[in-house]
Amino acid sequence: MTISPLAHVAEGAQVDPSAIIEPFTTIGPHAVVGPDCHLGPHAHVAGRTTLGRKVRIMPFASVGEVPPDLKFSGEPARLVIGDNTTIHEGATLTIGTAHGRMETTVGKNCLIMSYCHVGHDSIVGDGVIMANGAQLGGHVTVQDGAILGALSGVHQFCVIGRRAFLAGGAKVTQDIPPWCIAQGDRARLVGLNVERMRREQLDKGARKAIMAVYRACIRQRLEPEAAKQELGDLADHEEVAGFLAFLEASERGIPLERQSG
Repeated sequence: MTISPLAHVAEGAQVDPSAIIEPFTTIGPHAVVGPDCHLGPHAHVAGRTTLGRKVRIMPFASVGEVPPDLKFSGEPARLVIGDNTTIHEGATLTIGTAHGRMETTVGKNCLIMSYCHVGHDSIVGDGVIMANGAQLGGHVTVQDGAILGALSGVHQFCVIGRRAFLAGGAKVTQDIPPWCIAQGDRARLVGLNVERMRREQLDKGARKAIMAVYRACIRQRLEPEAAKQELGDLADHEEVAGFLAFLEASERGIPLERQSG
């Protein structure tokens, strides 16, 4: 274990022997720091926070503090951060609340850049990237592999679908379906994340299925049941079924597509 004598590790904190704790870092009495974690100078780990393996927290990031929620009354809520996730300078991640899940969760292999905020009771999936200054209100769900552009903001209770992309500065007040790109204030859909499809080497069948369900549900504005009829055999494709299930589960609705010109 490498703990700087200038760090403050409270009695009761559980720090794995392989962790590196740099000067002026503070670790609270209920924190759990997993194997091979690296906490940079002035990092702050408070509350009932659990860090998985190889989590890296950069200087002046704060994780596990109480949420900026007037209804919070000191309940023993938690924050859990998954393996191989990196949290950059000045980011803030808060614990959950009694009127939510009692837990804020960040998945594995995430990259949370400088001055981002993950609000209370949010769920951030695996492989999510939040660029500088991206902000999540409370109770937000970001599914696996989504990317949030710099200075984007997500209203509380919204859901960002898997592999979706929020353009820089997008202000999201409704749910964004899987693979879709959203842009603007208030954000609207502007097409599909075809670059992500290329990078993940999706086969032609999967691309065709995603494009077909996007045309049916977003451009033609068909309800999921009508879209199933329109799509025929494609409705059984895994990507189509996931897209339709997302629409059916949406509580805040889906934004319209922005019209060119």
